[in-house]
Amino acid sequence: MYGVNNPADLKLIKKAGFSCVQTYQTDPDKLEALAKEAKKLGLKVVFYPTKILGTSAEQKAQKWPILAWYLVDEPDIHKTWTREKVKEANGATKNAFPQHATTLVISQGKTPIPYYDLTDSIMVDWYPVPHLLLTSFGDNVRFTQEGLTQTHATGHPLWGVVQIFDWKNFKQYRPDNDRIGRFPTAAEIRFMAYDGILNGATGLFFYTFKHLKQPLPQSAPQHWVQVTQVTQELAKFKKILEKGLAVKNPIEIKEPLVLKTWQYKRNLYIILLNRSADPQPVPADLLQRDYKPMYQTQKSTDISPYDVWILKKELS
Repeated sequence: MYGVNNPADLKLIKKAGFSCVQTYQTDPDKLEALAKEAKKLGLKVVFYPTKILGTSAEQKAQKWPILAWYLVDEPDIHKTWTREKVKEANGATKNAFPQHATTLVISQGKTPIPYYDLTDSIMVDWYPVPHLLLTSFGDNVRFTQEGLTQTHATGHPLWGVVQIFDWKNFKQYRPDNDRIGRFPTAAEIRFMAYDGILNGATGLFFYTFKHLKQPLPQSAPQHWVQVTQVTQELAKFKKILEKGLAVKNPIEIKEPLVLKTWQYKRNLYIILLNRSADPQPVPADLLQRDYKPMYQTQKSTDISPYDVWILKKELS
């Protein structure tokens, strides 16, 4: 979860299914407090190293539960961050914390400067609701995966950042434009999450916990419910994605449907996505009784627009 500042919020965030928090704070004392509580709860953290490197806080930070040091936010937008500058920042951070990973986030999957191979992992934040196609989130995850391949960084963790905010609450780059926006629905959040996974994301972050200068659960509890419906489901399914073996799909599928299959213990687990704005017929094999619906899946002859089915089949 992005944008977490208060250690007191971490218990609620963990209950919602999250395993890691990010903050834009850089004050060492505030980071220490957040890291201490996160470690107690078994959470990882993503912090800027800016005010840690070369200070007395560096020694304490060695024991923080760092998932990755956050070198820069959207260097493809902030043009001063050349490849060389990112390399230097990465080198300084790895020199101080050789046991910790580094990361950065790009605002789109295809960037003029190829940042993909400069850190131990990479993130991509693409926020389409409501002005762009919902599938563009998964597309930009795939573009980032292609960038990793092109820069010989295949296998590096790739984390997609899912939109959980209303664009109207943010400063517009074009003040002459109409302010458009709304909070994504639970169904849209769920689709973006699974579409990201099927397009190569090995982890997901969600932007952002802060809503109108307050934590989302307090400022917009109805939206927090929408988020947790998705994140608690993902937390339950996480063991399949992380410990399961990706195997050949049991049936052939055609676009705009997308299918991926994992084997975990004596079961097959299938994610079926409709990447279309129109209902699509479901292959008859998946409608058989031995493909059992999980979570929010309700089987029918058609899969709704931008819907996600999760099915389980016992192996004989």
